[in-house]
Amino acid sequence: MALLTMAGNADNDLCDLETDRINRPDRPLPAGLLNLSQVRIAAWLLYAFGIAAAWAVDLLHGLLALGMVLLLLAYNRVFKGRVLIGNITVALLCGLAIYFPEFPGFIHATWPAFAFAFLATLAREMVKDAEDMEGDRAANLRTFPIAFGIEAARKSAFALTAILFAILPLPVFLFGYRWPYLVLATALAGPFLIMLLLELMKPGADFSRCQRWLKWVMVGGMVALWVGIL
Repeated sequence: MALLTMAGNADNDLCDLETDRINRPDRPLPAGLLNLSQVRIAAWLLYAFGIAAAWAVDLLHGLLALGMVLLLLAYNRVFKGRVLIGNITVALLCGLAIYFPEFPGFIHATWPAFAFAFLATLAREMVKDAEDMEGDRAANLRTFPIAFGIEAARKSAFALTAILFAILPLPVFLFGYRWPYLVLATALAGPFLIMLLLELMKPGADFSRCQRWLKWVMVGGMVALWVGIL
């Protein structure tokens, strides 16, 4: 999963080079700090190593990794510019990374982790698209905020964040998690979720700040989930 994540990020930066020259000119590729051919070779090698590592587990994990690579390639080249399809694809890939070790079964306690990863990533994708509207519009991409407006994106991100906040206690009451999970979730993810809700209530929300906070929500949530399962 680490190899596929690195491969997908490198490949995404190559595909987003033109939009990043507008949205994020200080990144290594648009700033001209890296050789494009070398990055492209690195991305494909990482894809291959990721699939090989999964295949070393067994055939089914290898096939799942191959399917995830195909989804990453499709997202970077086609789905990213489609309304909601790209957002849902990235959220699904993050959920699959959580599910991967248990494939093809599904442990009851994994559902909250899968749902948390999916919803948090979907909220972050919505915020990220709102932040990147200028470059995405220049590249003729049809993201959610371009299609429906930045206010619709803000309200959607708010709704997803509110759902995340509302489901925080559920793993203890419905999925057998231990109480330390709830303590850590409240302490690590709760404050950022509250700040996000307050910020996303504003018509002129700072999407860059929201995106950073959502990253911390994901880190805090995953730590709490891990402790809750153990």
